Amino acid sequence: MPLLVVQSFIAYFRVSTEEQSDSGLGLEAQQEKVRSLVQSRGGEVIDEFTEIESGRKSKRPVLAQALEAARKAKAVLVVAKLDRLARDAELVNRLSKEVAGNGFPGLLFADLPDVDATNAAGRMILGVMAQVAQFEAERIGERTREALAAAKKRGVKLGGRREEAVKAAHERKGEALERAEALRGLIAPLVDAGQSRRAI
Repeated sequence: MPLLVVQSFIAYFRVSTEEQSDSGLGLEAQQEKVRSLVQSRGGEVIDEFTEIESGRKSKRPVLAQALEAARKAKAVLVVAKLDRLARDAELVNRLSKEVAGNGFPGLLFADLPDVDATNAAGRMILGVMAQVAQFEAERIGERTREALAAAKKRGVKLGGRREEAVKAAHERKGEALERAEALRGLIAPLVDAGQSRRAI
């Protein structure tokens, strides 16, 4: 799907914790993906916003500032990955609709570079991908709660930051994102063929 050619971009980056922000964990990779994509489009990042917040929260002041800057500059908001914008399907759908009806040139994701949020098919793909990301986030939460309850029953002392738990969480997240990405190849042809969201 062709994207609207726009020279100006506003970059939005999100990390989930202060520690990630301080250490640069995840942030440098996001910045590299965005720089590479903008450069490939012959564009220029005119402003950058970085937020430290959960992707499942819909009230995010830095995201609001980035969106306002994009509206004022008539710039495209560019994000490294869909889940960096949000793991909340409702929020992604609302922003996609705003692209269509409020003078906001677009949303662009480095992990979905061919998805155009300015048309119905692109908004549908983003909506489905956002639902998958939200589902995976919720399932990770459910599995974590179940595992903690089982461990507590076995008498395991809970609390504190354990490197094994952190590593396992990162692995689960990577697996979830891989599954979501794998679905994109199945969904895009159905959208191109004119299938409805219900049918897909």
